[in-house]
Amino acid sequence: MEEVLGKENVEAVKIKNLKTGSTSELSCQGVFFFVGMVPSTGYLKDSGIEMDKRGYIPVNELMETNSEGVYAVGDNRVKYLRQVVSAAGDGATAAVAAERYIEEVNDFNSNVLQSDKKVLLLFFNAQDNESLKYRTALEELNEESGTDCKIHCVDMATKKNLAEKYAIKIIPSVVVLYKGTEINRLEGLEESLEGLTQYHQLGYQ
Repeated sequence: MEEVLGKENVEAVKIKNLKTGSTSELSCQGVFFFVGMVPSTGYLKDSGIEMDKRGYIPVNELMETNSEGVYAVGDNRVKYLRQVVSAAGDGATAAVAAERYIEEVNDFNSNVLQSDKKVLLLFFNAQDNESLKYRTALEELNEESGTDCKIHCVDMATKKNLAEKYAIKIIPSVVVLYKGTEINRLEGLEESLEGLTQYHQLGYQ
C-alpha cells in the first residue's frame, strides 16, 4: 500500500504491485495496518527467556514468562489474536501481576529473609488434602509449643520459582531459615503427617 485516500474519511487506498510496479486504487472504508509475522525478539537470544521456534514468547494467564519477574505482552507473545485491543489487555494484566509480584517479593524479604525469628518455610500443595492436613498440624504444633518460630506457607502451584530456588522436590517439605540462611530441612516424608516431632527438633531448638 502506498497511500490512504479520502478527505474526511477513508475512501480508498493506492496499492502497488511489487512484481510489475503498477499501481491501482481499491475502494474501502477503513484500513488495518499489519506489520508482519516476525516477532522482534532477536535481542532476547541467550537471555534465558523461553521462545518458540518462530521467536514468540510463551506466557501464562498472568503474562509471566519462564523467567521470574519478567513479563511479555502484545504481538511478541504466543497468542491467537494480534491486534491493538488484545495487546492493551495484555498490558493491563501484566501491570497488575507485576505490581502484586513486587509486593510479594518485598513481603518475603521483610518477613522471611530478614526476620529475626526462625522461619519454617513450608512448601505444600493447596489442592492436596494431605498437604493441607500437614499445614494445619504444623501450625497447631507451633502454637502449642509456644515458640517464637514463624511459619511461611508456599503453595507449589503458584510459587514454582521459589520452590526451584530451594530445590524442593517432594511435598510437603519444610526449610528452616534463620536470618535468611537455611539451617535445616525435612523432606521426602512417606506419610505427610509423620515427622512433626522432627520438625519440632529442627525448628524450635
